[in-house]
Amino acid sequence: MSRNGLGSADQDDHWFRYQMLTKLWSDVFVALHAVAEVQSTELPHGYRMISDTEASAIVRLLGNTAALEGGHSEKKRFLMNGLCELIGADAWVWSLGTWQEEGAPPVYVGIMHQGFDEERYAKLLKVFEHPHNKAIVAPWVDEVAVEGKHATYSLEQLDKQHLFSDSEVAQLMSEADIGELFVSGFPVDAHSMSAIGMYRSTGKPAFSEREMKIAHLLIQEIPWLHSAGWPNEITAKGPQLYPQQRVVLNLMLDGLGRKQISHEMELAENTVAGYIKDIYRHFGVSSHAQLMSKFLVGNSLA
Repeated sequence: MSRNGLGSADQDDHWFRYQMLTKLWSDVFVALHAVAEVQSTELPHGYRMISDTEASAIVRLLGNTAALEGGHSEKKRFLMNGLCELIGADAWVWSLGTWQEEGAPPVYVGIMHQGFDEERYAKLLKVFEHPHNKAIVAPWVDEVAVEGKHATYSLEQLDKQHLFSDSEVAQLMSEADIGELFVSGFPVDAHSMSAIGMYRSTGKPAFSEREMKIAHLLIQEIPWLHSAGWPNEITAKGPQLYPQQRVVLNLMLDGLGRKQISHEMELAENTVAGYIKDIYRHFGVSSHAQLMSKFLVGNSLA
């Protein structure tokens, strides 16, 4: 019998994760504070911005995520909603960025999200697929994909070359009511990265360095979630689709039908119908229901 009374081997494993994660984070922060007191110096940059209360909240969220009953999708959603509460984000996206050739920009597949309605989400998907976006996020992608590092970038850090402000990407983000954001990427293997975006609506303040550090520290402690729960076939075949087809695919996986997709993408229904036929053929299915059953990871509004 497991400690929470559910009696499954999975729950015993989750309890073990809870204990290990809690002990790890407790030991880290106790050690950092002890060193600071003994040496009468400040904590390392980043850690010194995080209070004991915030450190405890991170520990609880990690532990509760590990102990949560359910699959990887449920755990990811629980973790991201908890992170939104910790740092005051309005919405989030979690996807797998994958590429077939070294140096190629990632294609984002297996997208989970919360906090966006249909119209805003469609605009965000257009941002992901826009050719200008590849240059804007290139420094971040290179650090994760080429150097193999966990990297977190604010919008200001992404736009050091001032490619964003006058681009079509900025207009699309404005239409999606996205004012501030940061992205965090975690390397998974030689051809993929776990990509997370946190967002605030237009008119709200930028994420602070402290808030980004909280997110970075939390995200780096879940390597077991970064590499799990992605639909294998969409990861392999998604990059082979054209950008417009991928937007249609992701909207279909979000539950939208042909007329809704036509409206959100501002395309003729016949054009969307053609894309849908191509998608069915590509993945070997014959209906929207079959496609959803094959790839659905679960999405909802805040």
